[in-house]
Amino acid sequence: MEAEKKRVLVVSAHAVDFVWRAGGTIAQYAKNGHAVKIIDVTLGQRGESESLWKNRPGISEEEVTDIRKQEARRAAEVLGAEISFYDMEDHLLTFEKTDIMRLALDIRKFHPGIVLTHSRYDPLNTDHDNVHKAVIAALRIANVTGTFPEIPPTGQVQIFTFEPDQPDMCKFIPDTIIDVSDVYGVKLEAMKQVPTQAFMVETYGRRTAHRGSLAIRFKKGIQYAEGFARVRPMWESSLTERRGGEMILQSL
Repeated sequence: MEAEKKRVLVVSAHAVDFVWRAGGTIAQYAKNGHAVKIIDVTLGQRGESESLWKNRPGISEEEVTDIRKQEARRAAEVLGAEISFYDMEDHLLTFEKTDIMRLALDIRKFHPGIVLTHSRYDPLNTDHDNVHKAVIAALRIANVTGTFPEIPPTGQVQIFTFEPDQPDMCKFIPDTIIDVSDVYGVKLEAMKQVPTQAFMVETYGRRTAHRGSLAIRFKKGIQYAEGFARVRPMWESSLTERRGGEMILQSL
């Protein structure tokens, strides 16, 4: 019997947050034939594009936005995911009711079973916090029958937050580690599509290897991994005893 195909939605605050934090997982799902859609809320044109502003004096915000959009499109294509853009402003990213309703409608239309997004607490970048809050609100709306009654509600969706840049400062404790060793080359190629933030390739290359080094005690042969934290518990019919590798290294 063919494995059930899943629908994975990734909500990214800035142009390529999804690449650094979840590129391997996105590539893994896309490789296995699952539908993966990325929503870029902003292009990070103000606060995530420092090299462009420094190296090209006089560049306009519109030019920066266009460059970042091209990078995000190339990265998503490498990973095998669909991508759409909201073109909202970053630093400071704020959501009005209309923005959350737009997100809720897109969620309803895509009907994901899994959502990946930012963690709920990031004192280094409140754009990430605000995206998390907006996603939670939009998911609630998407599951209310009385909103957009012409489209079936989503039902309960499993929500995972990806690892922030500074996990210790963000109180991030991963409870799900995904082995991305087989697709790390794809993630690396996607990261290389982002010359605006070239320094992040080494940073997140090390991060992915570090997660792999921690997970190897549970699964031999693992080299690269990505960490996630559940927002909601997984529902089981009974308490089951599992070995560490089965508990920690699993599919979302």
